Amino acid sequence: MPRIARFIEPNGFYHIISRALNETWIFRDSADFNHFIQLAHTAKEKFPICLFHYVLMNTHFHMVLQTSNHAVLSGHIAYLKWHYTMWMRKKYSWRGPLWRERYKSLPIENEDYLYACGIYIEYNPVRAGICAHPTDYPYSSFRKYHLGITDTLVDNYEISTNSKQLLQSNYNLDIAKNIFSLSPAIGSNLFIKKCLSQK
Repeated sequence: MPRIARFIEPNGFYHIISRALNETWIFRDSADFNHFIQLAHTAKEKFPICLFHYVLMNTHFHMVLQTSNHAVLSGHIAYLKWHYTMWMRKKYSWRGPLWRERYKSLPIENEDYLYACGIYIEYNPVRAGICAHPTDYPYSSFRKYHLGITDTLVDNYEISTNSKQLLQSNYNLDIAKNIFSLSPAIGSNLFIKKCLSQK
């Protein structure tokens, strides 16, 4: 049965999620994390996207980005996942598929929700019990925004006061999980209904 084509709005914002098969630890040491980051730099050169937030976890990764079209986004993620699979096969003698499914791409309504989604994913290591605060975790974009540490993988964008207010008003575990993780899109109810109608 053919796959259903994704709906990707030109120049739209997206929360991208890709997970390993059977919760396999695909990032096992610092060399793994750093290799994936280098691949992400190369992927940006070959398939240019604007990457605003990311976090790499042991079993999966999240990105909050803007893409010009579906082909660019698809090429970017395919490059990352294929080349990282080759790394796993060479380093760990991995056999068979590495990734659980096609990546998820959740549309984000605007820059305000983009920032809030970015903060949500950057708190993943805290929710997983890996660290006490996201500033302690080196494999995310959080330290760029909150400690001023240079991260050449991440593109700059203007963070409005409204974005921060949205985050403060919505960031508790139950509401955040619904808005940023369970919903088929990230934004207002009207935006979510619009996205559902285009599926």
